[in-house]
Amino acid sequence: MSTLPTGLFIASGALILYFVIGRWYKSGGSDLESIPRAPGGHWLWGHERDALIKPNGSFYTENFEKCGAPVFAMKGGFFSGDILAIRDPAAITHIFTRHPYDYHKSAFIRPLVERLLGRSLPWAEGDEHKRQRVALAPVFTHESIKRMEPEVRHASDTLVHLIAETINSNSSTKTGDNTIEIDPLTWTCRATLQIIGSVGFGQDFEMGGSDDAKGILAAVHEVVELGMTPAGFIAPLVLRAFPFITDLPVKAIQAHGKAKTILRRLAAVKVEEKRRMNDDKDVGGKDFLSMLLKMQDVYNVELNQILDQLAMFTLVGHDTTAYGISFALYNLAHNKPAQDRLRNELLAFHSSEPTYDDFSNRLPMLEAVTKESLRIFPPTMHTERVALKDDILPLRNPIRDPRTGEEVHSLAIKRGQTIHISHMALHRDKSVWGEDASEFKPERWLSTLPGNDGGDESTVHSLPPPTGSTRGWSGLFSFIEGPRLCIGVRLALFQYKVMLADLIKNFEFLPVEGPDGLIETVFSVTNQPYVIGKKSEGVKLPLRVRCLH
Repeated sequence: MSTLPTGLFIASGALILYFVIGRWYKSGGSDLESIPRAPGGHWLWGHERDALIKPNGSFYTENFEKCGAPVFAMKGGFFSGDILAIRDPAAITHIFTRHPYDYHKSAFIRPLVERLLGRSLPWAEGDEHKRQRVALAPVFTHESIKRMEPEVRHASDTLVHLIAETINSNSSTKTGDNTIEIDPLTWTCRATLQIIGSVGFGQDFEMGGSDDAKGILAAVHEVVELGMTPAGFIAPLVLRAFPFITDLPVKAIQAHGKAKTILRRLAAVKVEEKRRMNDDKDVGGKDFLSMLLKMQDVYNVELNQILDQLAMFTLVGHDTTAYGISFALYNLAHNKPAQDRLRNELLAFHSSEPTYDDFSNRLPMLEAVTKESLRIFPPTMHTERVALKDDILPLRNPIRDPRTGEEVHSLAIKRGQTIHISHMALHRDKSVWGEDASEFKPERWLSTLPGNDGGDESTVHSLPPPTGSTRGWSGLFSFIEGPRLCIGVRLALFQYKVMLADLIKNFEFLPVEGPDGLIETVFSVTNQPYVIGKKSEGVKLPLRVRCLH
């Protein structure tokens, strides 16, 4: 009996020693002692729990401001060593554009990505990532996306019809101003799933009404809701310390694979159908699956990987775009002048149906709203990378060594150093975007904009210089940058703009009055909204809406 406590004592001591030695090794020879540090930190969770549970990425924003620097050190959980948080554009470009394959995802993240998205592009690293990127590039050219326009428009038109039908059939719930309360996420997720299913592999999800669509949406919802629970916040800390746990049959971990399983099954059926109808060398169709099958021999792509890529396209493509559109509607509901300006631009357009090229460069207010909304609410809240070797990170904005007062222009880091990049802290950096960095102001993307009274044009807030922001799309980190830039960004932006334009032309969106209409966001797979003070009720983005026709 007495050997059990002794054994536990020895095992605990060995575990603590392991973490202490690991922490010492990671810090030895690095410059983390020469940069500001976040104050406090729990003895077990470090700063990581606060980073995960504080809304709107505020942990990072607050500590960048407290430290007065574009970098700071934070305590890792479970004695895992210090984490380097950065928002310096030169350091970010060094990691993601100049040396992208010297920095990989954490050991515990890759198995979770594989479970959720298979061995697809987001999972791949190094040469495998290069190979997959080259093989997939032809699928996402301008010409390829243009050919998908009918599917995008059909889903958008159907979305407008369904919302109008819902408003008209719920007259008993209308308020005095003829509005009803909706959650746009319910609708946009169905529409984007329909689009990705159609252009991905010719699958009709019946605007979210088919059994398979319901299964996919329910599986994604389950993963998100689990991630928002207290256990969901603690899980990443535990998994970082004990990555082998990802292989255990734990419900929260196993749930990640449900949607992928459904999509792989559907895609496999489509493959067989295409091969029965067409010669293997001449697979018909313009969807992703058809194009991938045509390139299978050219790039030596296995069928399993094609199925994984389709599952990834569907899950990532529908979810992030739907949330982006919904956040834009929320922003516009709380900024009536911007919503009115956008509607006027769309209704005044010389053609009733803008083309793909028109959406790209002939609707400046729509472009400004898109960029500003993705700045305020990026699809994901933060990105994590681990250095594969010792390196020197350049700093565009020098810092002061808190010990000596000397100016520091670069940071030496050790192999195994964990690095956090907060998208929201980047996008809401007052030193870059101004004192109104946390406010939704689409006019900042326009050199001039008509005054509120419709009179003379007035000069507005200018954009930061290129050196002040990242090298991502439009100087934002919403789609990452470098070889890791979202490969489907063209399709994402096209369907985003088409649906947003159709919704604003046909409906007016208004905020829900009082505290029940205000949201915060927290990270769970992607950036998730909830009503302030009601996180336990789960994902929610309440708005009021009324028909304009």
